[in-house]
Amino acid sequence: MLMQAQPSATATKTQDAAPVLALNGVTKTFPGVTALSDVSLNLYAGQVTALVGENGAGKSTVVKILTGIYQPDGGQIEIDGRPIRFRTAQDAGDAGVTAIHQETVLFDELSVAENVFLGHAPRGRFGLIDTAAMVEKARHTLESIGATIDPRTKLKELGSANKHLVAIARALSIDARVVIMDEPTAALSQKEIEELYELVEELKGQGKAILFISHKFDEIFRIADNYTVFRDGALEGSGDISDVSEAALVKMMVGRDVSQIFPDRERNLGPEVLVVEGYEHPTEFAEISFSLRRGEILGFYGLVGAGRSEFMQALFGITRPSAGAVTIDGKAAVI
Repeated sequence: MLMQAQPSATATKTQDAAPVLALNGVTKTFPGVTALSDVSLNLYAGQVTALVGENGAGKSTVVKILTGIYQPDGGQIEIDGRPIRFRTAQDAGDAGVTAIHQETVLFDELSVAENVFLGHAPRGRFGLIDTAAMVEKARHTLESIGATIDPRTKLKELGSANKHLVAIARALSIDARVVIMDEPTAALSQKEIEELYELVEELKGQGKAILFISHKFDEIFRIADNYTVFRDGALEGSGDISDVSEAALVKMMVGRDVSQIFPDRERNLGPEVLVVEGYEHPTEFAEISFSLRRGEILGFYGLVGAGRSEFMQALFGITRPSAGAVTIDGKAAVI
């Protein structure tokens, strides 16, 4: 079902504000490949701009340019209307640009505070790391995103959700004005995703400009104020999210209507190949039953911890179920 964009209650129309950060006519080429061709992008204080595009559209290249990993071959970056050049990641951090990636490298044997300030820890006399100041600053940064984590705790003692919060705190440990979120919900449960949405609202309230990259349209229409669409390294469109539909975004992304991308197809399903009845495990899942027919794709979904992986491991013979039966091509199977 297609979603019509809903206007954000706090959004200001983009044409009424000056961007905090802007890319103007940026081009980036690699041998035999033009990754970006004369693209522009504007990020506004207190607003979320969704960067949308297929794989290979140039989104990752933009992130690397904004964080100082790549330098553009043409065009310029502006902050508050003034040209600036990020020759290194340190330059981008000094300018207040930070990124929260889908997967951030953290170190289990270091404390939370050491992970948050790795590479830019506060220093005292003689240039030595000021551990007390680092712990206190880490505590303040964690509290600012609603994380009640002792910064002296070793990272390996935390669960995955809290490790993600540490990664966010690490990105925000600099005085960021621009926050880039690159597929931040890919490995999160629904509860953790909702908490991330709350964090985004907090960052907006602090006046930060947010670039949000996601393939999930429900997320884009949920939290974005503006959109920018790239296709094959070129800018296809941008504007207020309240002025565009999901179908229009898809057409800009791929150059075709939704009806052409997902045409109705005739499905000729054959006989049952796999039948599972009453599959159970003492601690992981109970009473799982389904059938799979030839020519059919059957999807299993659920939140992290719902038992999907554990069920598949039992079905594959890695663990042993406590009850249930499996039939393959009409014959009982013991796996």
